[in-house]
Amino acid sequence: MKPNEAPEKIYLFENPITETPDDRWLSKRSDDADIEYTRTDAFIEKVEEWLDTKDDRDYYTIGYIKNHFQELIKEIGL
Repeated sequence: MKPNEAPEKIYLFENPITETPDDRWLSKRSDDADIEYTRTDAFIEKVEEWLDTKDDRDYYTIGYIKNHFQELIKEIGL
């Protein structure tokens, strides 16, 4: 991670005393109950990489998603 850059994922954990999410976050999961948040740009990049690894057996669906992914992201507001 570069200085002044947010990690790809952060994890919020429950404060055991108040049983509410703590106001601090971790860069690694400490418990299965931790709440995971992913940076939007990191999520989009991972989806694009995943789509690039797919073969074209379902060409129409994968091709449509590949060609319209950025447009779809804008439509849903990410």
